Amino acid sequence: KGDIKMKDNKKAALITGATSGIGKEFARRFAGLQYNLIITGRRENKINMVAEEIRKEFNVSVEVIIVELSAASELERLIETVENRDIDVLVNNAGFGLNAFFDETDLDKFLKMEAVHVNAPMEITYTVLKGMMKRNNGTIINVSSDGAFLLVPKNTVYASTKAFLKTFTEGLNLEMKAKGKNIKLQALCPGLTRTDFHEKMGMDKSRQVDKGMMKWNTPSFIVDCSLEALKKDKVVCIPGATTKFLIGFLNLLPRKSYYNFMINFCKKNFNKKEKTSA
Repeated sequence: KGDIKMKDNKKAALITGATSGIGKEFARRFAGLQYNLIITGRRENKINMVAEEIRKEFNVSVEVIIVELSAASELERLIETVENRDIDVLVNNAGFGLNAFFDETDLDKFLKMEAVHVNAPMEITYTVLKGMMKRNNGTIINVSSDGAFLLVPKNTVYASTKAFLKTFTEGLNLEMKAKGKNIKLQALCPGLTRTDFHEKMGMDKSRQVDKGMMKWNTPSFIVDCSLEALKKDKVVCIPGATTKFLIGFLNLLPRKSYYNFMINFCKKNFNKKEKTSA
């Protein structure tokens, strides 16, 4: 399984946003491959429980760093903690969504999103990459989103930041290849995934069900796809045939047709939600 299956406890993986969902699943997988872990999150009790579970099950070292990545001082503390460490795998997974119109929401919330999705991954990558370059080995996975391809109303800043992550990853991959470096990069672009991500935005788990072209995946499936894509050196990984089809089809449309489709689709869905909640 390539670089990622070397059974060596001296190897280390840094995973941000590992409290639950995709981040937690990545933590479990790399622990299963006998990587020592550094995991970050905000919910102290929950992430400490995750760490203890992983220590017991996989007999690896798990270091927990509680950090609010939208705060520059806390990000700096994380950088100082890891800058002289040998990190073999970096998964920039931390993130959050806002189901909100841009003009109706406090700008501060969007600036926090930019800090978590753009500034933090860029700074952490810059720090960790130095050691990877010296060792001429490493893997960086940036968790983007199908939103990097599919713009919808009430998702403008989220989609924009995730598009940055995708482009940043592809560009960095080109730079590493141009330098002849053995560093793998991946932009992981999952679609709908059953985690608490949507719950935090107000979507009850009971609504996270397949409907027509709306297919929900599990964190386990997303990580499976990511690790398989790493073996094949695929830089942009879009898990799931339905998500790939939707992205491919909708991006074939002329932009004006795409805008009209999305506006009409969302108007129908907004109206349904408003009637349901009334």
